[in-house]
Amino acid sequence: MSPNEAPPEDEPETRHPTVVMWALLVCAFLAMLDGSVIVTILPKIVDQVGGSDSWYLWLVTAYLLASSISVPIYGRFSDLYGRRRLLLLGLGLFLVGSLACGFAGSMAFLIAARTVQGLGAGALLTLSMAAIREVFPTGKSTVLLRIQSIIAALMLIGMVGGPLLGGVLADGIGWRWAFFINLPFAGAAFVALTLLYPRIRQARTVTGRLDVAGIALLSTGLSLVLIGLSLKGQSTGGRTLEWTDPVVAGCLVLGALLLAALVPVERRAGTPILPLYLLRGRSFSALLVGGFFFQLAVMPIGIIVPLYFQHVRGYSASTSAFLVLPLLVGMALSSRLTALVILGTGRTKPVLLAGAALLTTGSAAFAFLDGGTSPWLTSVWLLLAGVGTGPAMGGLTIATQNSVPRSDMGTGTAGATLTKQLGGVLGLTLAQSLANHYTHNSAINTEAASSTILWISGTAGLLAVASIAMMHDVFVERPGKPLPGTPAAAATPTAPEAASAPIGSAEK
Repeated sequence: MSPNEAPPEDEPETRHPTVVMWALLVCAFLAMLDGSVIVTILPKIVDQVGGSDSWYLWLVTAYLLASSISVPIYGRFSDLYGRRRLLLLGLGLFLVGSLACGFAGSMAFLIAARTVQGLGAGALLTLSMAAIREVFPTGKSTVLLRIQSIIAALMLIGMVGGPLLGGVLADGIGWRWAFFINLPFAGAAFVALTLLYPRIRQARTVTGRLDVAGIALLSTGLSLVLIGLSLKGQSTGGRTLEWTDPVVAGCLVLGALLLAALVPVERRAGTPILPLYLLRGRSFSALLVGGFFFQLAVMPIGIIVPLYFQHVRGYSASTSAFLVLPLLVGMALSSRLTALVILGTGRTKPVLLAGAALLTTGSAAFAFLDGGTSPWLTSVWLLLAGVGTGPAMGGLTIATQNSVPRSDMGTGTAGATLTKQLGGVLGLTLAQSLANHYTHNSAINTEAASSTILWISGTAGLLAVASIAMMHDVFVERPGKPLPGTPAAAATPTAPEAASAPIGSAEK
């Protein structure tokens, strides 16, 4: 246990826990929904508000940047100072940002409002999941696992349903309602959490000054990396920005250097924003890397396959969306199955390893894709990839939360969220880059689709397998049942993680 830790506090008593649970679920869902809703309403926004192509990029990037860089800060601060106030702060920022987006009269104002909204979403994405674990203690593991599967399903619906909802609202009552629709739901959640979320005494004693240098290096470094990845492939001044372009390469290199400089700063900090002792835990580190590669692997499949159906097979956009449904169905079913397996066995590593293997198999199958491949066969490949991705949605979060001390649960949850976001952004960038290499006349062909999925998704899937294989198994306590393995094994976790083993879990 870290020197800055104290024994965990007593389990909180929550009034109306079901209401609190649904308020937290709404928070996570809205944050994911608003990350994708902007895609289909951009043309309508430009028609009414105006703006150039460069403004398009920043309208999308502002939310991504603000939510991503704030995730680790919210997570760490919630461990140090409590989750309730930070969650309400984030929800308040999200409400204000949504209201401002709806009334925006210029592109500059709208981008600023999206930034505020993103700063709030960073708290909702991270703290809602950590707060559910706090409200439902380890003695209610059955409830926790079921809630995690619900969260995964809602976040999937938010990710996929965002563009659909945006398109329906933009063509109906107007694009502004894509933001106004947040207000009643986020407002109800704010009231419920204000009245019912418990004020929990923090067990940790904060020592030293606020880690300003660490916060600055982490935020700036992440921002530059995300900006560099977002700029790659964008057109400006009649040219397309490549990896070697000074702007793209400069952002990536400088961002990496700042993140590298963060390590010695955090070693000296009294209360670091990024506690390095967590990274010394084998399971926690392996789960972060595994989550990164899971997301990196699935992103090209979701992007390239619909384009293949449209440009190679000649299907309409709506038909292409229907043909990709097996990927989403597989994710939803597998996420639920993951929770059931963990609930039944108390083990997380086997299901995560099986998921990574299925994801790799489904990705590798696209090597056989050609212009005459049956849509039914493609559906089987997509279903395999979706079933393989499901464990990374809920199961990886469960494993991550149980691989760190309970007093560091916010930081651990934030780490899992951030690495998956970074993997998704890199997957999108690499998919666009490799597809462009094989694309002719701006229309994706069979070679582009097959090669992109095979090389990016297949390789990332193998790396996810390798990462998960490196972790110690993380055991989850089940009500009325001992931890898997002998009592002696459960009581003596493998070093060096024994010093930071969380309450209600063990590693082997």
